[in-house]
Amino acid sequence: MTFSAQIEDLTTALRLTRSRLLAPLDQNQFQLPRDPEIFVEDVLLYVMDEWGNDLREQGHVLEEDTSWNDGISHYPRYVLRMAGGGMAQLHFTGMYPQDLFLSISKGFRNGNQFSDARQVQIEVPISMDPNVVLISLLESLRSVTV
Repeated sequence: MTFSAQIEDLTTALRLTRSRLLAPLDQNQFQLPRDPEIFVEDVLLYVMDEWGNDLREQGHVLEEDTSWNDGISHYPRYVLRMAGGGMAQLHFTGMYPQDLFLSISKGFRNGNQFSDARQVQIEVPISMDPNVVLISLLESLRSVTV
């Protein structure tokens, strides 16, 4: 499976996730928390779990790489195993609360090394509204060229 096809499958699953409309935002949670773990747990992991559920329905497996531990950025990394046998990594980077990027990469030398062999990077807004994060991911992936 080509990297372009992998990106297209990710986008298709994300459209399904968006069409299900995530849980409504608690209007008391507009302010970003000081602790990045709260943002990661309440928003980012929630969005990725929902996206992972839709990917699973298409035969793909999105798993958080729990061996990854970056004490500086606090953002997670995922391994995506495509139904056709391909593999990619989804790696969140950035410094909370200033910025958040999602890099999707294919072609790694080893499990602890990030490769730019085939890579797409998109900027994601930091918001306590999961819908904002989800829409941003969808729009960014729809407009990406590989």
